Amino acid sequence: MKLNFPLLDEPLEFDKTLILALEEPEVFSNIAKVLYNYNVEGNLKLVFDDFSPVKESQLMLIPDVLSYNINTPSNLKLIYSDLEKLFSEKQDLKAKLEVLASEIANIISGECLENELNLEYDEITLLELIKAMGVKVETSCASIYEKCYEIVRIFQYLSKKKLLVFINVGSYLTEIQFEKLLEYVELSSVTALFLEPRKLYNFPQYILDNDYYLNRWRISEES
Repeated sequence: MKLNFPLLDEPLEFDKTLILALEEPEVFSNIAKVLYNYNVEGNLKLVFDDFSPVKESQLMLIPDVLSYNINTPSNLKLIYSDLEKLFSEKQDLKAKLEVLASEIANIISGECLENELNLEYDEITLLELIKAMGVKVETSCASIYEKCYEIVRIFQYLSKKKLLVFINVGSYLTEIQFEKLLEYVELSSVTALFLEPRKLYNFPQYILDNDYYLNRWRISEES
């Protein structure tokens, strides 16, 4: 995957993870804002290895892990869609659900017909049943560190999402915690971008300093 924006001389290429530290506060806030309002026509470019752009719907942005709600409407919509697809692939289960949905519809429609208000109704769909049951991700994270793990785990199963972006998550994690998070991202085959306002410990990363000079930091470079 490649990342590019006007301050870079050339795109940054990465396979699974990229840590980008922007030390100039205005640059960091501007790039964070662009990511929050990301679209393929903007100045910030995210492209796959085949040069096709990362679409808005393929990006999962975590602007503040502390307040982030995993059960956002957009996430739930994707979860419902994946569940609907899963049920459709299991013909016996789908048929059983359709029979039960029909029985529910017959009971409700019967009451509607007898009501003096001449009530109208629609057929209930499988997707509507899933929504009606209030299906959502159970969250019981005891720490921000665990919440990061949960976000990565959920991202894994959102088939339409291709890039996970954490903003300033390093402020909440120790060096050991962040190292373990990176390991989990790699093991989960998740592609992730970490945008930070300062150098993040001694992990391999790109640092754009206050003079707009880009430095590729490696552990071996530490003096």
